[in-house]
Amino acid sequence: MREPDFYLSADMRLIELQRTALGMPTPDRPDWENRAIAEGQNIPDDPIEAPTGATLHVIAAALPAEGIIPGAIVTLTLSVANEGVAPAKNVRVAVPLPGGASYRPGSFVRDGVPAFDEIAERFFGAGLDLGDLAPKSRVTFLWKVGARIGTRPLIVAPQVLAADAAVIGGGALAISRKEISAAAALDAAMPPTATLAPVIPVDVAIPDLPFYELDDREAAEYAAAEAPPTVPIVAPVPAPVAAPAPVAPKTREAVVLLGTIDRPTLSFFENTFRGAKTPTILQHCIFGSALACTRSYRDGGDAAGLAAHFDAQSQILHRIVLHEKLGKKEPIGGYAGTFLARIGALVPEPLLAPGISGDTTRIVLEAEVGEPSMVVLRSIEAESARWDFVKARQLTLALQAQRTIGSKGTAAQRASAENALRAYAQAAMTTLQRLFVRIRLDHTIAVLRQTDSELDRKAVELLEALAPLFG
Repeated sequence: MREPDFYLSADMRLIELQRTALGMPTPDRPDWENRAIAEGQNIPDDPIEAPTGATLHVIAAALPAEGIIPGAIVTLTLSVANEGVAPAKNVRVAVPLPGGASYRPGSFVRDGVPAFDEIAERFFGAGLDLGDLAPKSRVTFLWKVGARIGTRPLIVAPQVLAADAAVIGGGALAISRKEISAAAALDAAMPPTATLAPVIPVDVAIPDLPFYELDDREAAEYAAAEAPPTVPIVAPVPAPVAAPAPVAPKTREAVVLLGTIDRPTLSFFENTFRGAKTPTILQHCIFGSALACTRSYRDGGDAAGLAAHFDAQSQILHRIVLHEKLGKKEPIGGYAGTFLARIGALVPEPLLAPGISGDTTRIVLEAEVGEPSMVVLRSIEAESARWDFVKARQLTLALQAQRTIGSKGTAAQRASAENALRAYAQAAMTTLQRLFVRIRLDHTIAVLRQTDSELDRKAVELLEALAPLFG
């Protein structure tokens, strides 16, 4: 028969022997210990209550996370995941820009897709409304900041709010600076050919240091997106229920617009991007307008006035081509035209499965305008009195085609065209965001003469993917 002390550890038995040797009384065991000795390993675990509600896990990361110097480019990521069992309602995310750093225009990315800087401004200010976040879903953000001259660390403090949801994690990040002398900091922040005569304003971003620029920005994004949750989530065991009666699938609704591109237009751009003369940003602005979708998905109408708007914009862009050939450097503000669209007429419509068109002379393009783009379009319409060249290009980007429908070609060829359309749209957004920054420094059409070899390559790949769809 086992002794009562059998289930005690060796350390506990040693303590008991020492107490006996000193003549100290043996203390009474608590109830739980008596029960452990009596029942051994057969004590059932306490029941675990199934989680209820929404639980938001917030993970922020920085790369590099320490030892930065003036001019360093820091890649920041934020992941917001709902690890609960109910939707998180009215989620709002804000991350104020840290003092001593400036935002890198055109670097804001949401869920792997570049976004307009207007969306980034709300993200850094009052906050970006995400709506409802479903269980087991995640939203990720990536952006870059440049460190200015200073000694204090960069503090990144995410703010995540939601109705009836617990928020876990998301503490402030402190990105430390490398200890260097003031003279060395100024030398690092300025190009080698610069002199010390000009005084650098505090609110001006320091130029980039190439050795801090990261080629693989996905490393930081995946580090945040793939991090395990800090609290294990136990899914509730559903009670058996009777099989529901079959329900007819609901037709999906969305704001979708159509456009077309014919064979002569495609040939024109093939000559433009494959010719002996290097294309400029202006040619890409014209190409983007040709890829913009303007007609209603339902009936092919133009209740929003987009077709008339882009016809007028096309004439303006070709007038810039003429003035560029003449060597003029006119103010770019004179080439914005007028905002003619009616964004309020863009409403969600039921989407139907498209058929295969028998017309081999043109390709039908399609653009689904998501809510983030609709927010930008409504903002442009609300501020139509401040319409300018930059907003004209933003409108073009928001309506640029994402796929083809009802076209000839094999399934593989149509998939290749869709991938090429998306790749060109993303590259164009990044390039034009940089252009918007340059326009603040050079207010003439000369800024449109710049070139971008990567964007040229994406354009050629898109033209090669569209050509087989003519049948």
